[in-house]
Amino acid sequence: MMVFVGARRSSTILNSNQAWLHERKEILRKIKDQVRLYLGEESEDITLYAQSYKADVSRPWIKSNFLEVETCLQQVDVVFGGDFHSFSQAQRAHLRFLRRIAAERPVTLALECFFAQDQSLLNDFLAQKISEKSFLKKIKWESQWGFPWAHYRPLVDFAIQHNIQILALNVGVEVRSGENLHYRDQFAADQLKRNLKLHPDQLHYVVYGDLHIAENHLPGELKNLMGSQLDTASIYLNCESIYFSLAEEGQENNVDVVKFNDRQFCVLSSPPWVKWQSYLMYLEENFDVGLEFDDEDDDFDEGFWDFHIDYTDHVSQLVILISSALGLVIKTDAIQVYSLKDPQVLKIVRKNIHKLDYDLAHFLVKNDKSFYLPKGGLFYLSKATVNHAASLAGHYIHAQVSQQKNLYWSYPHDFIRTIWIETMAFMLSKFVNPKRKSQSMADLKKELQAFDSKDKGREPLLLALDQKMLEILLVFSQETRQKRFIPQDRSSYILAAKFLGEMLGERYYNLYHAQKISLDELVQLLEQDLDHKNFDAFYYNQLKYLDRVET
Repeated sequence: MMVFVGARRSSTILNSNQAWLHERKEILRKIKDQVRLYLGEESEDITLYAQSYKADVSRPWIKSNFLEVETCLQQVDVVFGGDFHSFSQAQRAHLRFLRRIAAERPVTLALECFFAQDQSLLNDFLAQKISEKSFLKKIKWESQWGFPWAHYRPLVDFAIQHNIQILALNVGVEVRSGENLHYRDQFAADQLKRNLKLHPDQLHYVVYGDLHIAENHLPGELKNLMGSQLDTASIYLNCESIYFSLAEEGQENNVDVVKFNDRQFCVLSSPPWVKWQSYLMYLEENFDVGLEFDDEDDDFDEGFWDFHIDYTDHVSQLVILISSALGLVIKTDAIQVYSLKDPQVLKIVRKNIHKLDYDLAHFLVKNDKSFYLPKGGLFYLSKATVNHAASLAGHYIHAQVSQQKNLYWSYPHDFIRTIWIETMAFMLSKFVNPKRKSQSMADLKKELQAFDSKDKGREPLLLALDQKMLEILLVFSQETRQKRFIPQDRSSYILAAKFLGEMLGERYYNLYHAQKISLDELVQLLEQDLDHKNFDAFYYNQLKYLDRVET
């Protein structure tokens, strides 16, 4: 059980940029140290292999933009895109460019995550001759590659939708060594050479591990085979030295792209600790773990409890990171985080929640939604991602600062309170990942159109859109009206509140980053009493205030 541990404003707040940088570099160092505990120290030949990449990204660079990258992609034969396999934002970064370029010229997508021996199976899957489940089983995705399929599915789906060929580039090796890394570069280069000769008019978009796209690795091997006339580009991702250089200027959240020259760029989609935290969480979930738990098995042997995966340290670190940025001191010693890997999570939830609310908690568990129960001090992390963990840390910090003790799941009465709780959590999560984005109203409308008219999945979207219209009327015309849409399912309120809260949280963070709202003002928002009888009036007054500040 967790008791209220409180929060206080630090008496020694270090506001200097150097202190901020030092804290984050220290967090990054600790995460990398934990990764090394799993993987061991790198061998000398792998360290030597990595030096080429480090040399590439240590060259002088200037600020650039996405338009310059897209212009470059119109002109080259091959683009080498760096990949950080455990980090879904890495794959999404390349999907963004593919969406832009595929409309302009023919493309072949070449992926490290597929092995050349499985090319025929991959072709059958792209032609929809075999199911996704059968395909993944036949290519032994879990044992051969192992990183989340969900990260790569959007790239594959895009290829299917646009009739794009996917070229499998990888080859199996028994051990990871510098020699084998070079061998894989040579093998992938040979695969690309053959396909380039068959399809010389197509842009070959390669997505391969970061270290491999160093100029004298995979790109160099391909040029040795094809000749110097081959026109190539490289897109590195989230280089640490570049991020911290920008941070020293206070520009880390304002610059998305830098370039070394007209053919080599670095895209900055997240802070470096976010991608490394994603890798650490991946290792904790997958490294040497051979047990699978059935969350519905209430008779699971208690002896297995010791083997569950512990995410407590991840959330605790993020609480420290966020609270230090706010100048707050919040204790983490009583934090205990559970996940679906904990076989008795539903039993634990049942003990810490009112029986009337258990059905809603059960719904959240079954639908991959994280939550925090202040009364029992129970954290539930639905997905092993940094964004989910950061939001959970944000929920905890907000609860401590506001001294929240109740669970506001009495709907429709608590709808506005739930929106506010989600607002604060998302805003705080952006201190971990400033480039995290909420869905827009256009996104919600597009999702709504995808549902059948009788599908219950429409309810949260309809409720969110109705509430948003009510807010717009109130802010811009001072008009008030009753809600027009009343959902049948209680869960619709909490899902709609998440949509709306994330949008509002992003607005607050952007105003803070633009220095239109101070850190003290953010803390005052966190302190707002959720039990105040006029809380709804406070919420709507905040919307009016934001409109004035933003204009």
